[in-house]
Amino acid sequence: MDEIKHDWNRMAQAYEEFSRAEDSYSRKIEWPCVRSLLPDLRGKRVVDLGCGTGIFTFLLERSGPAAVTGIDLSEEMLQIAREKAKATGSCARFVLYDAAKCADVIETPVDFIFSSTTSHYIKDLGQLFDGVSKSLKKNGESVFSVIHPVYSAMYPIEHGDIFPEDEAWTVRYLDRSMRAYVQPWIEYNEAVEDHLSRSYHHTFADYVNAVTGAGLTIEQICEPMAPEEWRTSQPDRYEASIETPVYMIVKMRKR
Repeated sequence: MDEIKHDWNRMAQAYEEFSRAEDSYSRKIEWPCVRSLLPDLRGKRVVDLGCGTGIFTFLLERSGPAAVTGIDLSEEMLQIAREKAKATGSCARFVLYDAAKCADVIETPVDFIFSSTTSHYIKDLGQLFDGVSKSLKKNGESVFSVIHPVYSAMYPIEHGDIFPEDEAWTVRYLDRSMRAYVQPWIEYNEAVEDHLSRSYHHTFADYVNAVTGAGLTIEQICEPMAPEEWRTSQPDRYEASIETPVYMIVKMRKR
């Protein structure tokens, strides 16, 4: 986790610039699906796990929760989030902590927990979802947007500090070796030197077993497609999203 924390501190500004673009995958593919799965958050207590620079924290705040808290382990990411909160008058609160150990800092159970593309940086999914379950009220809900298991299976296998060739991006679904790759917000940002990021690959079964093992019920799973407008405006991105889905979004409830 120290290496992952270092990576995100280093990439914070580049990630913010990449993700806030109007045609980003986060805004065009991920968020419309997440929004369709959200419960009524008015007056509720909400947590955003692995909130980064607060992109989704502020979107969730628009739904009128009584309180919204973002948790992340990167000081640089949270600094950007706090600056945005101050500039916009947001009441969101941001806490520096490891999302995998969320139950340590969520002392009073909350109504709703959200997370976007954080779980593949966490080795122990059981610990993560146990923490989510402990942190939710009875009948509390959660929506996790994860890198689709087919997509993370395509991440190149780590070979020390060797940068992967294009040919290394092949699906190895049942291989749980550490993955290493260059993030797009680094690759396409000339101001930042290329750097290998490392993450884990979890299968669909890994997620289902971790979620149900934590006492959570899966209510809905969504695999969002790229917007139809991309079929003509960005055909390469559109076809790529059909071939290899980027997100799997899971709605859960604590019974």
